[in-house]
Amino acid sequence: MVMCIFMTLIGFISGSVMYSYIIPKLVCNIDIRKKNEDGNPGSMNAVNSAGKPIGLICMALDVIKAFVPVYVAVSILQIAGYYVIPVAAAAVIGHAFSPFLKFRGGKAVAASFGSLLGVIQISKAVLLFALITAIFTFVIVINPNSSKVIAGFAISSMILMLTEPLPEIKIAALIISLIVCWKHIINPNKEALSVKVGPFAVSYEHKKFKFTK
Repeated sequence: MVMCIFMTLIGFISGSVMYSYIIPKLVCNIDIRKKNEDGNPGSMNAVNSAGKPIGLICMALDVIKAFVPVYVAVSILQIAGYYVIPVAAAAVIGHAFSPFLKFRGGKAVAASFGSLLGVIQISKAVLLFALITAIFTFVIVINPNSSKVIAGFAISSMILMLTEPLPEIKIAALIISLIVCWKHIINPNKEALSVKVGPFAVSYEHKKFKFTK
């Protein structure tokens, strides 16, 4: 119990460090919140505002900051059972509601993948989330990004509920997905919704559907 509380706190603090905000600010003197429509201090906006090299470094650090505490807790300290839930969720919560940014953190996609990757020794849930995200990126192309993320995490969670044998992973993944989806629902990208499958596309804008080929 004590170790679970300790690692949960470490995970929250680690997740709260907003690399995607800090690094562009220090290196390029750019506040990425002011350079993008959604004001999100996340790694995708770091890519858009500060360039791919810096943005990808930010993305990697956002994954690592969630991965390390969870991996240490599960694989090294052998924290198991329902004690895994707060540890796995902590870094995602820290990123989404960072106290260093007055609790206005990022949308937590990269941190979510880092946290799920941290439990790879006991669950392959991260592979499911990665697969569904790839499908909605390259096969059934959903735009804008906020809609793609909501669809990807929602469907991944539903499939995981049916396939994952460990209840603690089901609950942790559900909590993480709810946080990510909520952050994207309250702060969506502004472009029109579109879904493209091969040469066919359906878009939705101003309450009107459009079908193109």
